[in-house]
Amino acid sequence: MPSTSQEWQSFAIMLQKLHKIRGFGYWQMSLSTGQMYWSEMVYEFFGVDPDRFIPDRKDFIRLVHPSDRKKVAKAQQTLKKTGAIDIKYRIVQPGGNVRWIHEVADNSAPDDPDILLSTLQDITDHKVLEKNLRNQAITDDLTGTFNRGHFMKRLRQAFSHFCRSEHNAAVLLFDVDHFKNVNDTYGHAVGDKVLKQVCRLFKERFRETDVIGRLGGEEFAVLLFEITPDAALAIADDIRQKLANTAFTTHTGATFYISVTCGVAHFTADDATEESILHRADTSLYTGKHHGRNQVVGEVQC
Repeated sequence: MPSTSQEWQSFAIMLQKLHKIRGFGYWQMSLSTGQMYWSEMVYEFFGVDPDRFIPDRKDFIRLVHPSDRKKVAKAQQTLKKTGAIDIKYRIVQPGGNVRWIHEVADNSAPDDPDILLSTLQDITDHKVLEKNLRNQAITDDLTGTFNRGHFMKRLRQAFSHFCRSEHNAAVLLFDVDHFKNVNDTYGHAVGDKVLKQVCRLFKERFRETDVIGRLGGEEFAVLLFEITPDAALAIADDIRQKLANTAFTTHTGATFYISVTCGVAHFTADDATEESILHRADTSLYTGKHHGRNQVVGEVQC
């Protein structure tokens, strides 16, 4: 260990370099005076100039993302009491960039009981990767809508909420009519183009709170919240008409049109599970297909 002041200074410089290589920063605070020290990397994480910014607790909290401030404040109190924290939170740099920070401290038996010490690491890239992997697990690759598994999960959650609150909700099941003919006539690339266009219209027409999922092939489901039966039918028919009037063009210049059939089912107190809602919507859908397609069918008595 260093023994002279010069050796300690050299050791501190080397430690700073190692922290920078590994992407770590640290801060320390005096419990008696409240004075804080940030390492060079912490200033970089927070996007502030060490020559102009003097760190203190209030300024630090102001840089924390508003949604995470209570969590961070609570963690700071825990650190004072126990000497240990492990927390992940967001900070907002002065320029508006949002970064994720992982802060860890185990200062439960410090050499100087007046000093709190904590290490920080920027984990933004890790969080972006984590989010991308999570999205891949729940998203249909072709259309960007939710996949069947995630849609069913959201439907279960919605039905559970309905059982407690009886808030209005409905399921729309859309199926592209004669889609096999599109693939057989124009090729799968054109078929994919059709499915993407259908989903683009869904995303334009439905609200952000609504849940759109691809159940498989050319069949899609939409979960609508706080919707009356008449409104659900009207929205479904508006989409049906827009798609019926949309011209698709192949790479050779050929033009064709498609149609969709939709079955609609509302949540009811008689439903035993979310599967029964989906079954009623499916029954309505196939009733529409049996009676000529290109139509919206509401509740069908089973």
